[in-house]
Amino acid sequence: MRRTLVVLLCFGWIHLSAYDANHLKTLLEEKECIGCDLRGADLRDIDFSGCDLSKSDFSGANVSRSIFVMADLNDANLSDANATESVFWKGTMQRADLTRIHAQRASFKGTRLDGSNLSFADLRGTKSWKANFTNVLFKNTDFTDAELGDAKFIHNDLRSSKLTKSLLWKTYFSNVNMTKAQCAHAKKEEAIFDVNVTCR
Repeated sequence: MRRTLVVLLCFGWIHLSAYDANHLKTLLEEKECIGCDLRGADLRDIDFSGCDLSKSDFSGANVSRSIFVMADLNDANLSDANATESVFWKGTMQRADLTRIHAQRASFKGTRLDGSNLSFADLRGTKSWKANFTNVLFKNTDFTDAELGDAKFIHNDLRSSKLTKSLLWKTYFSNVNMTKAQCAHAKKEEAIFDVNVTCR
């Protein structure tokens, strides 16, 4: 059953253009939304801090300027979502589908993104200090002007991605494929190269 309604979500008001009523009931009663259908929903400026949103579908949703501090977004789908200036500080987004996400100037500080898909993601100007990008799939990902200090890149192929003007101070690289230009930039930024970093 799908309706249009204004609801209170994690201490904020939202307007859902289409949603599953049973999922909404679970959210309001249990303060979590596991596996919920929120596709295309307008969720701007909402505080989702600490909420369990794992396996939920936010594809095409507008979550710009929303706060996901320490939220659980493991296995969630945020493909094509607008997450401009959103805050995912110390959240978990492991195995999340983040393809084509628009997350300019968003914060991923301390966020775990292990095994997620960031292909074609727009991450320009993001702040991702100490983020974990282990086994993340990158394809044409744009990190232009991003702050990636002390972040971890392990088992990645970054050759098709943009790291132009990105901050890579103490950024850790291990088992990563990079272009020669990316390697030169990383070394200039005092990044840490561990084992099997290929520059070609």
